[in-house]
Amino acid sequence: MWALFSRRARLWLITVLVAPVASLVLGRLGVALEKRNGPSTISRGLRGGSRLLDRTRSKAKAKRRS
Repeated sequence: MWALFSRRARLWLITVLVAPVASLVLGRLGVALEKRNGPSTISRGLRGGSRLLDRTRSKAKAKRRS
């Protein structure tokens, strides 16, 4: 089914659906891990991944607007 979508439609689906969900999940896992065990390399990495996805999405959004 994935092959039925054009390249642009697949990119749009990833940007609109997958990236925000992944960012949310990574952020919540990082926060939960920090609450449980305190700050660690893994929890900071998860939260950093969440921030990276957020930044990437906001840059793509700004690029589309201009």
